[in-house]
Amino acid sequence: MMLADFAARLAFGLAVAALAAPRRSTPTPYFRTMCLVMLGLAVLATLAGRSSDASRGGLGAWAMIATAAVAYMGAVAWGMGWSRVGTAATAAVAGLSGSWLAGLALAEGGPWAFNAASRAASGSAMGATVAAMLMGHQYLTAPSTSIGPLRRAILLMAAALAARAALAAAGLALASGPPTGSASATAPTWLLPAMRWGMGLIAPAAAAALACKAAGLRSTQSATGVLYAGTALVMLGELASLILSRAGAPIV
Repeated sequence: MMLADFAARLAFGLAVAALAAPRRSTPTPYFRTMCLVMLGLAVLATLAGRSSDASRGGLGAWAMIATAAVAYMGAVAWGMGWSRVGTAATAAVAGLSGSWLAGLALAEGGPWAFNAASRAASGSAMGATVAAMLMGHQYLTAPSTSIGPLRRAILLMAAALAARAALAAAGLALASGPPTGSASATAPTWLLPAMRWGMGLIAPAAAAALACKAAGLRSTQSATGVLYAGTALVMLGELASLILSRAGAPIV
């Protein structure tokens, strides 16, 4: 179920980032690419969560199947230049995947509102970082494009990381002690929290600052390279957070 959770978070974050991108100054192929990535993530979440979802009547699987179908419609709409239909489909992906994540938090019990908000922040951090990296790619084929969309994507990445850090700090405050379970049995108790904060939050924040500086100099290739590193770091940090949450720490 961990893989399905991870994929659904990323699909949600990408949809939110796509909705935040400026329509007029962003190349249309960018939105089509985003929808295709969301389609693949929704299919992955459906396949990965199929066995665990059977005990809940398969409602989650149908929600992710609907997410995949809407993401495909969005990719077709953006490819045809139908921006209004594509925007509506992207919003539907955000709503469906967000509902699936909220349902998963409710099924797990515990502080439902915190877990749902934390999943949304996790997806937003990953999605904004991946979206900024994909935005940088647009300048390889269209170097004359306005630098505004890239800078806006990087600022969104920074804001999402800040929100994620705030909720992770709240999770640490809620924790009554070090995580217990299989994760702490095979590694020092400080290792995963250090990975989560150092690699998953602090280093990506530094990458966002460097990418913003490079974008200001219109060195888009440098900015994209930095964002590649930021994407890897954010995903490693969120994987560490998932392992910690399964080991008993309320950092979801």
